[in-house]
Amino acid sequence: MILSHRPLKGALFGSAFPPGEELEDLAKVLGSNMALFYQSYEVILSAPPLRMIWPDGILGSNIDRFRSFMEEAAAPAEKMHLKEFWKLLGEEREVTSDLFLLRSGILFDTSLLGIVFLGFSWGRFLVIIPGEDPARVREMASRITSSPQKALRSALNRWVEDLESEFVVTLLLEQFPEEFRGASGFSRKMGVPLPENKMQVYDLYYAFRNRKWQRDVVEGEIVEGVTATGLSWKRPGGKAGSTTTGTPIVRERGIRVGGEVHIRFSVFVGGVYPLGEIPVPVGVLAGGGLVRMNRFIREVSTALVSHSQSLTSSHFRFCRYWTESGFSLSGLEDIAKIVDPGNWRNLILLPFWETGPNSLSEVKAACRVSDPFFYDPAKNMGALLLRDCSEWHARNVVAQHFRNRVRAHVETPITVGRFLSVQ
Repeated sequence: MILSHRPLKGALFGSAFPPGEELEDLAKVLGSNMALFYQSYEVILSAPPLRMIWPDGILGSNIDRFRSFMEEAAAPAEKMHLKEFWKLLGEEREVTSDLFLLRSGILFDTSLLGIVFLGFSWGRFLVIIPGEDPARVREMASRITSSPQKALRSALNRWVEDLESEFVVTLLLEQFPEEFRGASGFSRKMGVPLPENKMQVYDLYYAFRNRKWQRDVVEGEIVEGVTATGLSWKRPGGKAGSTTTGTPIVRERGIRVGGEVHIRFSVFVGGVYPLGEIPVPVGVLAGGGLVRMNRFIREVSTALVSHSQSLTSSHFRFCRYWTESGFSLSGLEDIAKIVDPGNWRNLILLPFWETGPNSLSEVKAACRVSDPFFYDPAKNMGALLLRDCSEWHARNVVAQHFRNRVRAHVETPITVGRFLSVQ
């Protein structure tokens, strides 16, 4: 099935992995009259045949246009019926569906339209079912409303989340230091599920060539197991069997590329979600380059989480907890589950109490970019969520490190589970 799709507004690139077999399977049963409305209900994916039913069903159209079309196309007796349908559509529902009688002659060989909307955190997915026989149209609509939608929902979620990742990557590329553009770039990974619980991994490389950013997509290995967000690795330093999503290593490290050593810097969104890596040749980091790159990595982590607050998929919803001073403690549980889904209760939290105007900002400046910073202005306290850190190490090394470097009062480290139980 042919699909038209485009990047999110403000993104340099769209996803390289549009939904495929899941929509093909849907089209075989219900036809290809479908569209995806993102956030403010703008169409960013549609099937060209949809225009035979809804002439404005093109990229960039919106749900208000579809509503106007239905108000015009539906029979006069359907006015109150439509009003109730729009009311239901405005609610947080996974499925909203109904059947409407059309004006005579409005569409060729079609007197009825079945309308199905699937609801998501990021918007709505529309399927239109034209027909003449009410019983048949209802029976076809029930195939999507009453049957399991897991595969379809996973495919659409994965595609929208990757679109949002490209939106976030765009800001990173736009702020990428010019001094490193010629010798470096950015890379990230994407996993696409295959049959038999396997996954095809792709490497996406972004390089500044011919005075603009260009993206290369390289097919990588096939791995066992599929996760909701695409990729899963053993948590570095973690217990056997524990996993986390994102890049496999979340610290600087050297690799050899040909005859040259590169340092890979992990890029985070607010210290929570590892977006990808920046590989930089060691020679480029001489003469203060390492300091400048580390400064950029820290600054861009904050910029990316602020930039991502407009995104609504489950992938980036943690950004809604962000404030100018750090994450709200109300988001601790959600964010801990992203950092380590299988072991989040045992992650270590290091609380701080403010002792002066700049004492908490000193903590933020001294912490690892991979440790999310939380702030509670009502209590004048902050806390670090320590990634890949045992309680013993937090007590005997990390806490002592901060006590020697900052003026804030450093509390005894505590697990996330215990901290939440006493709140």
